[in-house]
Amino acid sequence: MHQEVVSTNYAWLPHNVDPAHHPTPPEYEGMPIQPLGDRSKEHQDFLNGCVDYYGKKGKRCLTNEEDRVEMSLRQPASVYNYTQLGFAKLRAPEKVFQLLQNFWAANKDEGHEEHWPVGNIFVNHWENPTTMVSVEDETLHGGGYVLKQHIWNAARDTISAWTGQTLAECSLYGIRVYREGAILAPHVARLPLVSSAFINVDQDVDEPWPLEVIGHDGKAHNVTMVPGDMVLYESHSILHGRPFPLKGRFMANVFM
Repeated sequence: MHQEVVSTNYAWLPHNVDPAHHPTPPEYEGMPIQPLGDRSKEHQDFLNGCVDYYGKKGKRCLTNEEDRVEMSLRQPASVYNYTQLGFAKLRAPEKVFQLLQNFWAANKDEGHEEHWPVGNIFVNHWENPTTMVSVEDETLHGGGYVLKQHIWNAARDTISAWTGQTLAECSLYGIRVYREGAILAPHVARLPLVSSAFINVDQDVDEPWPLEVIGHDGKAHNVTMVPGDMVLYESHSILHGRPFPLKGRFMANVFM
């Protein structure tokens, strides 16, 4: 997220497993213990997948990755924070969730594979394509501008009360469906997206697929969700993503 290299002081190395009998080698002195394995390789494999998929245009993956990291460093330091921690989990307003449930039940098999810009590295779409069930699509049962506005109207009071601000709606596409193996790279949202919300509409997972957020306290928080859960977060300043692959069939979220 913030540095070009991460700790290679793995928890399974002899000096960490049995420090009484194995002194710490000089190259590991002062290096944090790494309990997550070789994350550098995981990251490189992620980028290589994008580069290989786009072939001659694969260099765009690398420049987009540089932009992602640079934006994660620059933007949070330059914007105003509206809440103490930067995120909160609660149950979605019943009216919002009912609207989404009804639309999903009627149209969940009508999603279209999303087409991401060349070299986009926010989702590993090159091996795990996402689908979108658009609330704007008037050809879908109940879809269209009226539904979109109803969802916005029902959610606005909740988000406004949390931030203490009067909000203007910016973005609401529909229900994005992630499949097994999906990864969402940690990032901050581009302005004017300041305060955002995820609602878990439906899922079939073998284990929770946490939303990792870096709070204003500087700590990484893993937020698990079940259908009907709503996560509010200051998307312009809070690093957020799902950096570990989804284990299960799917998760369907709406973002606003």
